[in-house]
Amino acid sequence: MDAVNKKIAMVVSVIALVLLVLALSTNLSEYMWFKFLFGVWLFVLCSSFYRLTALFKARNRLDNFIQRDAQHLMLFSLTGFFDKKHGPHWLVISNIERVESKSDELIIHSSNDRQLSVSLPAKSTELDAFVKRILTESEKQTIHFG
Repeated sequence: MDAVNKKIAMVVSVIALVLLVLALSTNLSEYMWFKFLFGVWLFVLCSSFYRLTALFKARNRLDNFIQRDAQHLMLFSLTGFFDKKHGPHWLVISNIERVESKSDELIIHSSNDRQLSVSLPAKSTELDAFVKRILTESEKQTIHFG
């Protein structure tokens, strides 16, 4: 997720240059729609830079996104601006066949040919360790980690 957030911040910064050139070279800054566009850009800029800070990672720990009860695994994903969450997605733990983790993504395959993918603010090793920590030993025996 860090790499994606850095790319988003770069794109937003390039848009800033375009808006700045337009504001200085034309009289667009006199129009209300241009001021509104600038305000939207400022909101997106704040969101993209916030996602690169340590505060963002501190507020979005893995236990906020991956939870379990007796029989289910509940997954939330991070969407939208700032700290907006989407979910939960419910999975029956006994139906989980395989769990994959990539740089910032957790992919869970279940026995009914369902695949669920969530993007999380963590590295692959952190995701693996967290999922293995919340599962019981018998559950870990039936699930393939890859």
